[in-house]
Amino acid sequence: MASIKHILTIICIAAALIADAQGSLTRKSAIQHITGEPFVHYYASFDGVPFYRGDWLTGSVTMKSGETYNGLQLRYDDYKDDLIYQNDVTNNVIIIDKNSIAQFCLTLPNGKIETFKLIEHQNLKDLNGSYFAIILEDSLSMIKKYQAKEERYSNVNMTLKKTGAFVQKESRYTWDGNELKGVPRFRRMILRQYPQYKDELRKFLFHNHIRMKNDNDVRLLYEEINRLERK
Repeated sequence: MASIKHILTIICIAAALIADAQGSLTRKSAIQHITGEPFVHYYASFDGVPFYRGDWLTGSVTMKSGETYNGLQLRYDDYKDDLIYQNDVTNNVIIIDKNSIAQFCLTLPNGKIETFKLIEHQNLKDLNGSYFAIILEDSLSMIKKYQAKEERYSNVNMTLKKTGAFVQKESRYTWDGNELKGVPRFRRMILRQYPQYKDELRKFLFHNHIRMKNDNDVRLLYEEINRLERK
């Protein structure tokens, strides 16, 4: 019996060592292949920080070339629309070259994983080549843009040397691969947008108690719209 326990202990230790080695290889590989320019702190004169969720988050980055690197320390700068990577071996902090990224994922404190994709299309105009959070990915996708905005103080406290603050804002859109539209704030506006499905959507909105302020509710609504479009 003791020998069996001893063998099981050895197996567990070996498995842990293999997992750690794989993690180390992932990080070392990321160090070699994730490139960019050094990140410089630019926001000292503002209250708050220009980062989505503030703190460093564990996440992954998928490159346009196809490789995915996991277990990275990341921050999304949604003021400048940059992804920041902290190399946990060298402690260097860099802005990852946006032209090399297809998508990245962030694990939030509650365990939820949020996926961001770089969307490029001339019809996006000033948002062309920006990162969008993906709420629903379909023929008609639902996406969200997080953006920190500057709010300048009218009376600057020179003792604190703060000239303003960052305020986090978010905007929800639908994207069909060609046209970006804002998600309506009211249910009646959805019925106007899709008059051909007016009866079906009215029933769906009522029976599912859809609230347009709730992302999960709106995602369900657009899943239904995609289903109706495919009929």
